[in-house]
Amino acid sequence: MKKNISITLTIIMLFIIVYFIGNGEYFVSSSQPIAQNGIVTIEEKELQEKTILKLDGEWSFYPNILIASSDSFDAYESEKIPIEVPATWNSFVEPNEEGLTVGTYHVKINVPVEGEYGLYIRSIRQSNRVFINGKYVGSKGNPSETLKDFKFENDDKYTVFAPSENLMLDIVIHVGNYNYPKSGITFPIEFGTKEAIQRDFSMKILAESFVCIGYIVFGAIYIISYSQNRKRKEELFLGLFTILFGLYMSFTNEKIFFLIFPHLTINEQVRLQLGILPLVDVCLVLFLYYLYPEFMRKKAIYIISILLGLLFFIYGIYNPMTKNSMIIPIENLVLSQIIFAVIFIPVGLYNVFVLLRVLMKGVDGSRYILILLVSLTCYTFLMVMYYIFDIPMVYSEQLLFIFTLYSFASLLSFRANTSFKEVQALSEELLMHNQMKDEFLLKTSHELRTPLNGILNISKSLMEGVQGPLKREQQENVILIHNVAQRLGYLVEDLLISSNHMTGEVRVIPRVVPISVIDEVIEEIRSLMSSDTSIRLMSAVDSNLPHMYTDELRLKQVLYNLLYNALQHTKHGQITVLASVRNDYMEIQVSDTGIGIPSQDLDRIFNSFYQVKKGKKSGGLGLGLSISKNIVEQLNGEIHVTSTLGVGTIFTFTVPLATLEKLDIETQHQIGNRADNTILQLDLPLLHKGNDKAILIVDDDHVNIKVLVDALIQKGYTVIGVDNGFEAMDYIKKHKVDCMLVDLMMNGMSGYELCKQIRKQYDMLELPIIVLTAIMQHSDLVLSLQVGANDYLQKPIAMDELLVRIQSLLAVRQSSIDAIEDEMNYLYAQVTPHFVYNTLNTIIGLSYTNIENTREALYSLATYFRAKLNVHYRNSMVSIEDEIDLVKAYLYIEKMRFGDRLTVAYDIDESIQSLIPALSIQPIVENAVFHGISKKKEGGTIEVSVQREGQFIRIKIYDNGVGISEEKLQRLVNEENSRIGFTNPLKKFKLMRNASFRIYSEEGKGTTVIILLPEENS
Repeated sequence: MKKNISITLTIIMLFIIVYFIGNGEYFVSSSQPIAQNGIVTIEEKELQEKTILKLDGEWSFYPNILIASSDSFDAYESEKIPIEVPATWNSFVEPNEEGLTVGTYHVKINVPVEGEYGLYIRSIRQSNRVFINGKYVGSKGNPSETLKDFKFENDDKYTVFAPSENLMLDIVIHVGNYNYPKSGITFPIEFGTKEAIQRDFSMKILAESFVCIGYIVFGAIYIISYSQNRKRKEELFLGLFTILFGLYMSFTNEKIFFLIFPHLTINEQVRLQLGILPLVDVCLVLFLYYLYPEFMRKKAIYIISILLGLLFFIYGIYNPMTKNSMIIPIENLVLSQIIFAVIFIPVGLYNVFVLLRVLMKGVDGSRYILILLVSLTCYTFLMVMYYIFDIPMVYSEQLLFIFTLYSFASLLSFRANTSFKEVQALSEELLMHNQMKDEFLLKTSHELRTPLNGILNISKSLMEGVQGPLKREQQENVILIHNVAQRLGYLVEDLLISSNHMTGEVRVIPRVVPISVIDEVIEEIRSLMSSDTSIRLMSAVDSNLPHMYTDELRLKQVLYNLLYNALQHTKHGQITVLASVRNDYMEIQVSDTGIGIPSQDLDRIFNSFYQVKKGKKSGGLGLGLSISKNIVEQLNGEIHVTSTLGVGTIFTFTVPLATLEKLDIETQHQIGNRADNTILQLDLPLLHKGNDKAILIVDDDHVNIKVLVDALIQKGYTVIGVDNGFEAMDYIKKHKVDCMLVDLMMNGMSGYELCKQIRKQYDMLELPIIVLTAIMQHSDLVLSLQVGANDYLQKPIAMDELLVRIQSLLAVRQSSIDAIEDEMNYLYAQVTPHFVYNTLNTIIGLSYTNIENTREALYSLATYFRAKLNVHYRNSMVSIEDEIDLVKAYLYIEKMRFGDRLTVAYDIDESIQSLIPALSIQPIVENAVFHGISKKKEGGTIEVSVQREGQFIRIKIYDNGVGISEEKLQRLVNEENSRIGFTNPLKKFKLMRNASFRIYSEEGKGTTVIILLPEENS
């Protein structure tokens, strides 16, 4: 607080000192006038010591008359009165009939030497005309005794020059006024040699220009600063405020603007002077609002903006002061001043109030607000002194300019520095958090491995039937759990890889790698692409290029990541891989014709978890490119990207070339492998008998077949080897196969196509498939390019892992077979013994009396058992006609048993051909007979109806049996009842789109089941 007080006092003292220094001569000259009885005598010494003299003192004045310069003043001696200059003439003149007041000022100056002299006239209100030695030398406006000829100008500062005659200058000044409250010569008239007056006037213009241009430049700087980020609106309004204030300063005092544009009319000048003030104030208000929004209300801002906008319209556009005339009526002048004061002063006080609140709250940087507040207050005080007491403000504006710029610049600089420190602190905190994030990811990934391995092992044991066979539906759900857990495991692996790269813990094993590995990756990815895709994957790699010295698996991972990224962002066109030698490196390019990458994202594209924003949400974690960059750098290479929106993207990376020493070591080994490949030719199909588990190997490389066959023979499996997909398809059509090993990249039919063909005949439980691939293990490859495989392994194959996976898949297959057998046993158990016994006894008895009915009964019984005991039939969709045939067969059997106690009625539309789930209507009918009709001693009626109802098919099963209580009915609908004959059909119909199932029942009256199905299933 003490510091703020000292700052305030310092600023005030500076203003007072500068004000009195600048205006000291004004006050001194007022106490020591040099004009006496209308005569000024100047000594040579005095003229030399004081280059500029103020002609203050006693002048001769002739009120209410304008004396021509050619007239003799002796004729008006009786009219002459002495008058003090500067001072108002209000007590000496009287307005004429038109309200005009006029008068003539006269003074004689005796000079020591002949020469050219000049006058600087600051302000003679309202119009004046100057004569020196009887010659007209200048004027502002046209003083006249008639309103018709009277004119005045807004620009009232000017200089006049004339030579002396006989060491004397006879100065006559005509002055006219209309309705201005303070008129006459109200400011000192400065006198000096022509050179001195011109120099002094130029200095005044220069100082004023410096202030005006300084404000404008200062404002332009902040507007440019705002345009670069467009977030700190206080910079915008500060810039506008200072520019407008600089323009306002050019409209006042020396009125530089009007010197540059002298042809502006008085009306236009007044509009500019008064119209710009509301704009200045509204910019100041908005600057304070955006600087300290917590101290100002939006409602107040709206009201202030409206009032200042109204003020701008009144004075800047409509201009009621002059009403487009050169004369200002007194009533308009007074009214305009009242309106201006009523609106402008409260707004200024509100600004001061806001600044005081900021000071009282001790907001950071408040001392700069204090400087601004005190500066503006002092300037306002000086303006009041100027307009009320006609005391000039020499050099005060320059001081205000210095303090204002200092306060504004310091305040914004303080806030910017504060923001910079906050950003710096946040950056350090973010770096620390980033490090913590990496550690968190690494630790979390390791921690997630344990429960994931537990889930995978438990689900695997369930699939393999370790705890006993599961039902088929249960087994499918367990497989789904296993696959989801496996996918989560892949994500954990990605996080671990990324974390290891970030911490520099990735391990690379460089060796000599041929250029052909690039084509291998391209061919394998090409085999996974859909046949109807509009994207072409092209290779432009010369097979004669030298070898590389790098980690083969890591290189393949980089290629796969870049190609997969290109496939994601390319809808049509082509993806091309190029390779060329540059210095001691192999430069590999992956270019696409995709959507491209925005320039603002290029610098961040290799950041972990960063993904370019697209129209639709992209999958993955955004780690592929980051991992690729880290791998390339670990391999002593570089990677960069160039892209054009709508044209495509080019990723370029380098890997070191193999030196001659490394190349010599590897060459012999590679040549030996090639020799083995060309010499070994198997007689296919290769067949080796073993145990009852048959493994089919499909690979176009005979060496791979031989290696796999040898490993599997040792485990006792029956092994079959073929080198193409067509032979594999022919074999499985004729022979039983328990598991398949399929190479993904083969000539003719690829492993991808082979898997699709197999899955048309066998599901994943009937015939498991392991895909062998050279591409790095990656979740996106397996999950997004599903080929119908149960599992996959990366080449080169780890035999121990392969054998374990084969064993696991065979165990899952056996568990599935056991589950089917259990389900069949369960289905057999659904056919109750007494139903079979009674039905057979009825048929035996019928055979003695009616052979035809016996045959019909046996046919119905066969139809019933075929549907009940066929598991594939139970899980399929059948026509309504087939389901109704089963219903009729069942009711025929029951009719034989119940005789007249059972009445059956059908209402079937034979033209309906829709498909429905198998065993969906018959169990409901059986439930109605067993739980409804059979419980009544007298029996009852069963009605079965299938009819169209609008766009739906309406199936109705009605019985007039014992009915169902409300409680039991609710349990049936909520699937809380153990009746399989009812709950199973209900579940099946719920799975059908737009199907509805309703049941109505009343105890003692019967039950109605209504099913509505959309006819689109036909």
